[in-house]
Amino acid sequence: MKVTTTSITNLPAKLACSLLLSLTFASSCTDPTDIGLELDPNTNQIGVFYKEIPLSASLVLIDSVNTTNSSVLVAGGDISSYFGRTESIGYSRMAFNPVTTKPGEDAIFDSARFDLNIIGLTSEDMDELKSFSAHQLTEPILDTVYYNFDQLAYEETAFATGSFELEANSDTTVSMVVEEAFAQDLFSKLQNNDPVFENIFTFRDYFPGFALKGNPDEETTLTIQMGSSTGMRLYYHSEGDTTSTAYNITTFQSRHFNGVISDRTGTPTEIVQVPNTAYDPGELAGSKANLGLILKLDMEPLRTFLDTAHNINLNQASLEMGPTENFSDSKLPPSNLIMYFADENNKIQTREADGALLSVQRENAPQVATDSEGNYIPAVSSGGSSALIFDSEKYIYQQQITSYINALYRFDELDRTDLLLYPRTPSNPSYINDLVRSLREYIVNQNSISLKIYYSKLR
Repeated sequence: MKVTTTSITNLPAKLACSLLLSLTFASSCTDPTDIGLELDPNTNQIGVFYKEIPLSASLVLIDSVNTTNSSVLVAGGDISSYFGRTESIGYSRMAFNPVTTKPGEDAIFDSARFDLNIIGLTSEDMDELKSFSAHQLTEPILDTVYYNFDQLAYEETAFATGSFELEANSDTTVSMVVEEAFAQDLFSKLQNNDPVFENIFTFRDYFPGFALKGNPDEETTLTIQMGSSTGMRLYYHSEGDTTSTAYNITTFQSRHFNGVISDRTGTPTEIVQVPNTAYDPGELAGSKANLGLILKLDMEPLRTFLDTAHNINLNQASLEMGPTENFSDSKLPPSNLIMYFADENNKIQTREADGALLSVQRENAPQVATDSEGNYIPAVSSGGSSALIFDSEKYIYQQQITSYINALYRFDELDRTDLLLYPRTPSNPSYINDLVRSLREYIVNQNSISLKIYYSKLR
């Protein structure tokens, strides 16, 4: 449809330009290549054009996802035709307060439970009970860095089990029943001032920690908040007193990590074998947190456009991806995807001067800075990284990146890199990393990934 304009040549220049942009963005049904306002037929013409640039994605498996002390345990798993069978196991030490009053000689043991403070979940079939269990470790958690591929040995028989009816999008605390013989032995040592409870180190020798597990067949993964609300409660009372008292052994300030077991046999993602290598997945491209499988966008079509564009002004540019493939309300995709710059090894580029991670910066924030010698370098501004944001109504990821593309066009010194999409929230501290806090996932059709650019040109 052709936009017809009349009686605009006599308007003031600022008003004409304003109308020009208004018409551009209000006329979504218009063929953008036909949009143009003749300001002066005898001189120049300002044309406003639209360019949609299809992009493609490859899959990259991150070689080392650090899950140490992420402030949460991720337990459970799922099974899908795209990602295969995925299981996450949370490992943690436990601790007690040495100044807390211990049960006296006349104390009578009542019961024990293991509480889980749930702050997030993904699940199918929410009307069915979901089962979880805690198993005593048979090897210690060391003061070292653990990654998502790490595992520790644990006892096959659980010391605490529970089945729960869970509710999507709600925080709650559930309790598992602690096996009676285990609880009685622990209470006896506590009551009799056994050396086990002399200090935290002797306690770890006796109880190295636990592994928290779910059942991937039940299609449910819990995100458990570490701290005083997650751990064991030993309940007891004194003779002649019916009031119950709790002695707490919790995960407060306890070292922890999450390990992931992945079997992608027979799925489109089976081809992804070597970390930090880009694989073409075919028609569908998908990403899964904690597993460390992310998308890399091939930005070569943008580079080609910028190399062939002359005398243009970029008015607006956005990156869109989706709609995402089918998912339930209780399995929402990650809410944010930070757009990091990829290096030649499919890792995040870092700034040489300080090691800062390089990414697309927020709209209207500086994309380019200068070093001590006046050379242009990528900016890492106080405004922070930009992120693709998931629109829960349209089921698409989108973000304006006009400032970034303008910088690419104007500054030859800024590398035109591919982009790695990490499930992270820009405003969160680095240790609160969405990549390691769930098994959230998304899948998009390759045909749904594109850049949408509006630009002006003097001719």
